[in-house]
Amino acid sequence: MKTELYTAFQLSAIRITAAVMLLAAVIGSVLHWVLRSLMKIDPPQIGGATGDKIQQVIGNSDPSSPHFQLQGLDVTGTASQSSGIGLSYVVVTVLGILLVAGNFRHGAVMWKVLRGRGRWGLNMLGTVAVVTATVVAVSCLITVVVTSIATALSGVDWAASTSDMLLVWLRGIIALTLLAVASAAVTLATHSGPIAGVVMGVIYIIEATVTTLGTVLGWDSHAYGWLPLQSIVSAVGVSNTAAYGTMAGMLLCVGWAGLATIIGLGRIKTYNL
Repeated sequence: MKTELYTAFQLSAIRITAAVMLLAAVIGSVLHWVLRSLMKIDPPQIGGATGDKIQQVIGNSDPSSPHFQLQGLDVTGTASQSSGIGLSYVVVTVLGILLVAGNFRHGAVMWKVLRGRGRWGLNMLGTVAVVTATVVAVSCLITVVVTSIATALSGVDWAASTSDMLLVWLRGIIALTLLAVASAAVTLATHSGPIAGVVMGVIYIIEATVTTLGTVLGWDSHAYGWLPLQSIVSAVGVSNTAAYGTMAGMLLCVGWAGLATIIGLGRIKTYNL
């Protein structure tokens, strides 16, 4: 695994992707604050449960509230999108694919698997997890800078507690790392980066379509909240559209990554040298 880690950090494609992840964190955090400043929400004139729900949404959109600030600190960007595909999702997916695909493209897998196909596959997935977690953790620190500047410009005090912030970061790091591992496992299964990219792209498009239809048609969010990207929304726990609690969302993320890993390791054993 040490060899894979050293090689990963030497590849220019990995460095560029990591830089894009940092940029995605900046964009997501900035958009969260900018879009709020462009919105003018008047108090609703609706009573009952509907009015209470709207009041809650407005309260969560208050820049001085801890919840709103935690959403800005969320490196996954789940608070700024409900049915679409976040930029951070795309970046970690590409990162997971690139870390594995190069071995097939350059033929390095031909000698590496001689040490044990299953062991090599686990080493690669471990490498993806370490690299992704490191990049996402650094991205989290960037959101602090953006949020600090945004609170100062907005004239509000920092209200989010350190413990809540660290918990949101931890859940975000784990969720995105599991997504990258799942993407890497798909690459192991397909033995090709481009094919893995197409497979993941189709999955994301289908999920975005189903989620959008569900939102428009008024489906219960539990009907599609178990899908991979929606599971991340629930796992982080700061989005107003989360279908499940954080624990259930994290278990779903683990389940998807585990399923992909089983398929990937099973397929790597049939790779024809």
